[in-house]
Amino acid sequence: MSLLTVKPEMSIGQVAAALSEYVELNWKNVLQTNYQELTSLFPELEDSTYGLYLDRLIPQAWQEIERCGFQAAEPAGEGDFVIAGCLNFRNSIEKAEWGGPGREIRVFWIVLNNGHNQTIGTLVLEFAHSHLQFDVPELPKFSALAETDRREIKSKISQKQK
Repeated sequence: MSLLTVKPEMSIGQVAAALSEYVELNWKNVLQTNYQELTSLFPELEDSTYGLYLDRLIPQAWQEIERCGFQAAEPAGEGDFVIAGCLNFRNSIEKAEWGGPGREIRVFWIVLNNGHNQTIGTLVLEFAHSHLQFDVPELPKFSALAETDRREIKSKISQKQK
């Protein structure tokens, strides 16, 4: 897999851009390499199959981000379901009207601190997928928000999806 280029002084926008580049270079290869296995698991695991896909795509990039001193502002709590080492299911929303049958969109967010423990903004991941069959119809998309308050983040995400 292609590596992520990230530096400790990067802004939230620059971190999101680096993640976007990493995902763009790797998402299809990870999908193709694991497609047969994930397709066969989908009838039993359903949506959890997408967590397995993201577990194979994102952790290497997230580890590089952490090596540069960045971290989630809010650590996962006991009982939280975390995908790919960084996507807390509690910090995500999915609405049927955003995509439609066969193309749902789940949006995850990570409020990010830099190496000085300063909150620099929020990483957002839009993940299109299907509830009907295993399908990742398009590139998972990272972007950045300046907002760091949960209500404000949810409001911005909802506005963007309309």
